Amino acid sequence: MSILVKPGVEFSVIAPAGYLILDALKQASKTLGLDLTITSGTDGLHSGPLDPHHTGEAFDVRSHDLSPDVKDRVLAAIVGELGTVQFFAFLEAAGTDNEHFHAQRKKGTTFTVEDFLAV
Repeated sequence: MSILVKPGVEFSVIAPAGYLILDALKQASKTLGLDLTITSGTDGLHSGPLDPHHTGEAFDVRSHDLSPDVKDRVLAAIVGELGTVQFFAFLEAAGTDNEHFHAQRKKGTTFTVEDFLAV
């Protein structure tokens, strides 16, 4: 299985945390045997210039085409890959047209190249 990218999604910068998130998405896809589609990278309107999307430390993934059970399994797989110390992931805007998985580096933490190479 693979990671797909919705047309128009941009990756103008990817921080070390972003690379770990992308790897977690890839591993979740392989573990669960399903394709996952990134719907937002550094593009789009978010919560301002310091939003982790714009710094390459957050990504959104399509969820509305998945059953509730599969959504739970995808989220658990992403969180299992990332851990909860420096990262978090959740189902954002659940039940709405804008529902998606969101994964990012936690505010107030750092994640360096050295951290990435150590995992």
